Amino acid sequence: MVKRVILLLFPLALLANKVICQIEEQRILCKYFIDRSDNAHGVQVRFIWHSPNGQDDRVRLFQVPPYYGSVYDYRFLPGREQGRWIVEVQELETNKSATTSFDINESSEEFFED
Repeated sequence: MVKRVILLLFPLALLANKVICQIEEQRILCKYFIDRSDNAHGVQVRFIWHSPNGQDDRVRLFQVPPYYGSVYDYRFLPGREQGRWIVEVQELETNKSATTSFDINESSEEFFED
């Protein structure tokens, strides 16, 4: 019986404390997943965007309401540095964190033109 419970809970645990980024049209969307049962009082998270040469880094804080299971941040794609980006998300109260990376191979300034 214990093995069955562990097997059922294992897939749910894979998403908790994980950050996933994807490029959608003109933006980069990164979503951080939180274990809802660990979020009874709300949690504050910090998104840290590390650009390839450090000139386009950014840090943002978010307050996640109680029992929410995710939070996201995004950046517009046009004008971003090409190369490997690293996104780290930290839970400030628990020191839990997750990191992911992605590559930008092409960028365009046309989005910012009038």
